[in-house]
Amino acid sequence: MLFELPSIEHVNARDVNEVVSWLQKYGRKARVIAGATDLLGLMKDKVEGPELGIPEVLVNIKRIPDMTRIVYKEGTGLRIGAGVTLSRLAASNVIRQGFRILSQAALQVGTTQLRNMGTLGGNLCQRPRCLYFRHPHFLCFKKGGSKCYAATGEHRFYHSILKQGKCVMAHPSDLAPALVALRAEVLIMSPNGERKVPLQEFFLGSNHYTETILKADEFLMGICVPSQNEKIHQVFLKERIRNSADFALSSVATVARVSRGICEDIQIVLGGVAPIPYVASMAEEVIRGKKLDQGLISQAAEVSVKGAKPLSMNRYKVDLTKALVRRALTSMLNLTDA
Repeated sequence: MLFELPSIEHVNARDVNEVVSWLQKYGRKARVIAGATDLLGLMKDKVEGPELGIPEVLVNIKRIPDMTRIVYKEGTGLRIGAGVTLSRLAASNVIRQGFRILSQAALQVGTTQLRNMGTLGGNLCQRPRCLYFRHPHFLCFKKGGSKCYAATGEHRFYHSILKQGKCVMAHPSDLAPALVALRAEVLIMSPNGERKVPLQEFFLGSNHYTETILKADEFLMGICVPSQNEKIHQVFLKERIRNSADFALSSVATVARVSRGICEDIQIVLGGVAPIPYVASMAEEVIRGKKLDQGLISQAAEVSVKGAKPLSMNRYKVDLTKALVRRALTSMLNLTDA
């Protein structure tokens, strides 16, 4: 019956090797769990498809110390466990002082209750917000069908204007654009041991059944972020339907180094408008190495969504995204002028 959870075995893993052991034993029938703000909803609504079975075993990682730690080492950088809650991310003095864009992004995720439960790993690995994907009666592409119902159906809010493919979902994570802008790497544990992957390479495009590169016997351990210069300017902006609780219609994360009015380096990453965190490389090139002014900022905002192919009901996202990019870059100009 819909809205009832099936019988599930729950395991409190003692270390990362035990997690891998359970994943090897059960494959796609086992899933890693921490806050479970997304996973339990998918299970309850019986959302199934290729590589998306309802799990029989939930492996809890919150009892593993490294999964819930925030560790900063001078010269090495920041390491955040996948089980760290969004509330802790937002409140951490280390993050607010040196990686404040993460605090800004975490504070804009959901409600206070969701931030208290939701985790870093869950935010990065969450599934699409598309109502056709979430509804058990629609066999969309992500669930093994041949059709993306959103392409010609309801796509006003949580769908792409860039990089569409067989699916037109927009990636729902707020932390992902901020972390990509910080040049973060993901720590993945597998039977072959631990490996690091640039976060941008962690996400798959819209022609895949899943959104990440994680295999059935792998899980996300955490994130590594390189140290940031104190003079680095960081800003995260997000526009949503409801200011207190919603996913992004569009968002922008910028991390820039500005000296004497010259933008020496910059990363501009968009959220809510593509199936992956979208690096606006053309906008970066417009202003990198140049003296900032309003004309240059307007030019960068225009090219930030160059090549966009909006759907019939989400064309507003083009101008919305340009406006957010313009605001983010203008904040750098104001900082320089101060």
